[in-house]
Amino acid sequence: MSVTKYQGLVECLHERTGESLLTITRFTEEQSEFLYGEEWFERFVAEVDTRSPEKMHEDAVYNLQQAEVSGKLYGSRVRSEVRITEDGIGIALYPGDSVGFHVLLDDEASVDVPDLVDDALAEIGESA
Repeated sequence: MSVTKYQGLVECLHERTGESLLTITRFTEEQSEFLYGEEWFERFVAEVDTRSPEKMHEDAVYNLQQAEVSGKLYGSRVRSEVRITEDGIGIALYPGDSVGFHVLLDDEASVDVPDLVDDALAEIGESA
């Protein structure tokens, strides 16, 4: 259901990033679900010795909770966090309501991250 609900987000991010878009996941405390790129992810975890998908989910939830706490403590909502590695760009989106999204771009991506975050959060807001 969420894949259809967030089709606008998938289209927006694909339009902005092209072939650099690898995955989009939506997560809550209870679960994670792929909106885009599940096949790529399955190939990746099969080839690379990495954390389990369950551990990745736990880490994402922890980061979401920390962003929510930080927003309450400092009075400024954390909208996104970005991690840039030699393999690509990971963008966590925090639209509120204890829901998060994670976008993974490859190392060839060339994007204006603040504008991409604004556009993605606007799409998520329209889908809510």
